[in-house]
Amino acid sequence: MDNLRPMLYVSLFFVLFLIWQAWQQDHRPKPQPQVAEQSTQSQAQQDIPSAPTAAASAGSTANAAAAAPSESAKPAAAGQIVRVKTDVLELNIDTRGAGIMQAQLPTYPVAVNKPHDPYRLMYDDSKAVFVAQSGLLAVKNSGGAETAPNHYALYSAAKSDYTMAAGAKTLSVPFTWIGPNGIKITKTYVFHRGSFVVDVNYKIDNAGSTDWAGSVYAQIKRSPSAHGYNLLDAHSHSYVGGAYYDGSYQKTAFDGMAKDPLNKDVSNGWVAMVEHYFLVAWIPPRGASYQIYTRAVQGQTGQQYLIGFRSPLLKVAPGKSTTLDTRMWIGPELQDHLAQVAPGLDLTTGYGIFTFIAKPLFWLLSKIHGFIGNWGWSIIILTMLIKLVFYKLSETSYRSMARMRSLQPKMASLKERFGDDRQRLSQATMELYKKEKVNPLGGCLPMVVQIPVFIALYWVLLESVELRQAPFMFWIHDLSSKDPYYVLPVLMGITMFLQQRLNPAPLDPLQQKVMAILPLAFTVFFAFFPSGLVLYWLTNNLLSIAQQWVITRRIQKAAEAT
Repeated sequence: MDNLRPMLYVSLFFVLFLIWQAWQQDHRPKPQPQVAEQSTQSQAQQDIPSAPTAAASAGSTANAAAAAPSESAKPAAAGQIVRVKTDVLELNIDTRGAGIMQAQLPTYPVAVNKPHDPYRLMYDDSKAVFVAQSGLLAVKNSGGAETAPNHYALYSAAKSDYTMAAGAKTLSVPFTWIGPNGIKITKTYVFHRGSFVVDVNYKIDNAGSTDWAGSVYAQIKRSPSAHGYNLLDAHSHSYVGGAYYDGSYQKTAFDGMAKDPLNKDVSNGWVAMVEHYFLVAWIPPRGASYQIYTRAVQGQTGQQYLIGFRSPLLKVAPGKSTTLDTRMWIGPELQDHLAQVAPGLDLTTGYGIFTFIAKPLFWLLSKIHGFIGNWGWSIIILTMLIKLVFYKLSETSYRSMARMRSLQPKMASLKERFGDDRQRLSQATMELYKKEKVNPLGGCLPMVVQIPVFIALYWVLLESVELRQAPFMFWIHDLSSKDPYYVLPVLMGITMFLQQRLNPAPLDPLQQKVMAILPLAFTVFFAFFPSGLVLYWLTNNLLSIAQQWVITRRIQKAAEAT
């Protein structure tokens, strides 16, 4: 163990961490493709939950999302697009189903050099889909699908364009469906200024002569990501797929939707499709039990995946009406806002297994930014604070390494004495440690303790949308993107080399070669990583070098004095 240095441990651990992520992405089971040759009607049937039965009582979610497609699902005539514009959202809503077919975020440009091109979060084109659908399903013996509009039914809208007026706090966009037997459904989207929360309210009016019974469902459908995993692209490390909340945050990957569809009763939960920095979520009313379901279907663009929920059975007597209010989130993963919208919704910011460490780190980073106003300097100050917290541990590590360095001449003498006799060399080395009262693991264990904090901060800097397109200074205009001139990665590599010079050199030639390659290897790795992450690593290295140099000088002076 004498030649295994802490830097080698930490560096190799990080490389293995990245390789493990790549293996997870490349070797996860792939969903089995379904038959591609299907009619438009059969494709439509696949993504509609089965209608409830008369046996289902009020409050029940039985038969909520059976795997079998609805037999009564029929594509409606082509609808018209209704455009909605607020200060933070630009949506296209199709009157066919009154579903959201496109969502753009004007306050989140697609790139720093394209400030007027809004990020397109939702879409429906010839290559892929990412849409939000909702509708109603009637009990079959109360008229079946004809008395309830699913997400293929044709609604009517008063206008084709809605824009939030200056000074207005809300914007309502109603859609109306009138069916046989006096059933009228009004589906209203309510938008709020400055908010990514969208209220989706249903009103069911029964002007007929018989009871109406049915339920509301809402789902998100999307194609798999077209971007594969790239070890050198940190952004591709982020999770893309389904998620839901049943008292704890759960992920449901696309392959899981295909192999093992979900059907689960949940209270006070939600469903979502998550991608890097952004999400779309459906949030049912609190208090009642809803069934969450997932499914893989074959669409016109290929394999598609659904996650949704369905309400308990609703009953409306003749001459009466009832309402059901749901909400959506369409936008960035703003943790403070998401936590106020629904329990656990803020967990969609994927901090991984060290979320319990990452959350306080992000909170502290946000507080620092509140005072400074620059995310780059906030990262530097946070790094200094973390270094201060671990000062004693680092001091123990550096003292141990300094003492090991002082033993290098004696260890070299032992190696020359025993040559290739590894057993006798190992015994003599351990006797030397015992005589000099040196713990060969003393420099390693304090560093291992800090690894969870580093990984947690890695995810904070990678996943937090607040750092997306955040400028630092000079040529760094986006801390979430790589350094365009590779200055920070090169400086980081130089600091790693300097750190090695302060550490005792390994006696083993193979370890010497590995240590020599590490700075270059990490420079290549970090050349493609977000500049905010590289800035953290560079700052941490500079502080480590300063601390290690001071401690080493103290020990050398103390040794010279004796």
